[in-house]
Amino acid sequence: MKYFPIYLLLLFPIFCFGQKVDSKKYVEAKFDNRSKIQWVKYYKGRIDDLNDISVTLGYDGKDCKGVLIYLRSGIQFELEGVIENRECYLKEIDEGNSIIGSLRGKMKGQTILGTWSSHNNSKGGTLQLEETDKEVKFPSYCGDNKWIRKYSGKLSNQEVEIILQKESINKASGLIYNKKINQTYKLIGNIDQQDNIELIARNEYGRIIQTFIGDLQQDKLSLKVKESNSKKVDLLPSAGLTIGCVEYADYMTSYDVTFPKTTNAAFNQRMNEQTDDWIKACRNRSNKVKKQNSSVKPQLRNSERGYAWCEVDFFNKNLISGFMTFSNTWTPGQKLIAYTYNLQNNSSIYLEDIFENDKDYNKYIKNYIKKEIKNYTLYKDEDFKKWIKKSEFSFFTIRNDGICFSTKFSMLYGRQSITIPYRQLEPFMKNSFIKYIKE
Repeated sequence: MKYFPIYLLLLFPIFCFGQKVDSKKYVEAKFDNRSKIQWVKYYKGRIDDLNDISVTLGYDGKDCKGVLIYLRSGIQFELEGVIENRECYLKEIDEGNSIIGSLRGKMKGQTILGTWSSHNNSKGGTLQLEETDKEVKFPSYCGDNKWIRKYSGKLSNQEVEIILQKESINKASGLIYNKKINQTYKLIGNIDQQDNIELIARNEYGRIIQTFIGDLQQDKLSLKVKESNSKKVDLLPSAGLTIGCVEYADYMTSYDVTFPKTTNAAFNQRMNEQTDDWIKACRNRSNKVKKQNSSVKPQLRNSERGYAWCEVDFFNKNLISGFMTFSNTWTPGQKLIAYTYNLQNNSSIYLEDIFENDKDYNKYIKNYIKKEIKNYTLYKDEDFKKWIKKSEFSFFTIRNDGICFSTKFSMLYGRQSITIPYRQLEPFMKNSFIKYIKE
């Protein structure tokens, strides 16, 4: 059994609760022979690009020891391991001296990029650390590297408009609208460490339409069709939205939520109202779990997780439309909110605001969807066929090419959607609504 020096044991409770001791001195005290320490470095970063952490590491040429602190909750863990060929292998240890997780990352310049895993590898996340000149004790804003932007230009000689959402350091999603064929496709993308991006475009029926590759820069998105001889085309941002964010993490629980923010105060207040109740429920759950578990165990590490995220299908100076999805590990299923908001008169938009009341638009919509669901790639699966036939497309959002109707989220089949083009719906629509989309 390994014993800590008595002075280290005396320092531990002071640092844990009041952080009276500088992390550098604390880490130095973890080494039996301080004279062999080659360096002690401070890092700040995130796990899963949301939960702010500070990490202090010391290295003696063989062993690496340190401490990790969640900056919002103040919870800290010991780190012990090795560095080989600038690859870090670190065990995460709690105050009971139990191994509760591990960190693995590649050191490159002043950064460490890698992964965090629970003790049995049942849970994990991305790890991003950046060296700092002093210990960081306060969290940054978790939405500072997330945004939603609208890009316009030509791809393969086709006029397109892209709504791209940067979800995290390595993930992107959104929509691409082809103006010539009046069609919108869903985008799912990955971003590497050099800001190279790959975006896969799928139609609503699940088929891959095209794959784009390029790079994502501060002032432009450069893309080309993958496996083509064409040159990359620069698409310039024409508009954008910021992302609101709330996050928290401790030993057993964590939660985070992202939501769109505009220059419209009334809409932002509406988003706050939609998320506040969910955040309060997460806090109550966190407090309940702590009371029920007076002692911590490795299997409880990050065992309760809540996460909520936003999607934007359309926005201009008049309207914004999209989804908020709420999910957690302690209640089944997901809660979905579809919003379409009039930024000019500060009010939510409902179907009766879009369609003439004296026309049976509901019947037309149901018949259109009933016909279109047969085009799904999964429709040949009997279980999917039964599910989709019984599903109600009760949520709607606005898109460039039409109104998109969606189901609730299924753990097996996800959220399925059908977009009905405006040219099909125009006989039922109010003229006053059309102008909001085109302006």
